[in-house]
Amino acid sequence: MLSYKEKELIKDYLIRHNLFNLKDLCNYLMDNGASKETYSTGKPKIFPYAAVYIKSYIPGIEMKRHENNILYEIKGELPVNTEMEEEVEPKEKNTPSKIGQLSLF
Repeated sequence: MLSYKEKELIKDYLIRHNLFNLKDLCNYLMDNGASKETYSTGKPKIFPYAAVYIKSYIPGIEMKRHENNILYEIKGELPVNTEMEEEVEPKEKNTPSKIGQLSLF
């Protein structure tokens, strides 16, 4: 899960870069305080979280294949949401138990 600070760093990076790859974005995050942990392949552990956040933050972003890399290109304007985002936990459903025919088997 990304922290509020990491999300703000991503927004800052996106304002300055219209064309980028996730590896460069993750390096930027790690240079600015995000976890430097990596998988055994060398890919930063923050990589999938950044990818999901970018896709949800910019629904119209385009992905382009370039050699062995995927480039993200921002088309249009970035959202102007500056309010602090709250993490919403799903609430347990308090539904009454279903009463039906009882079976002996």
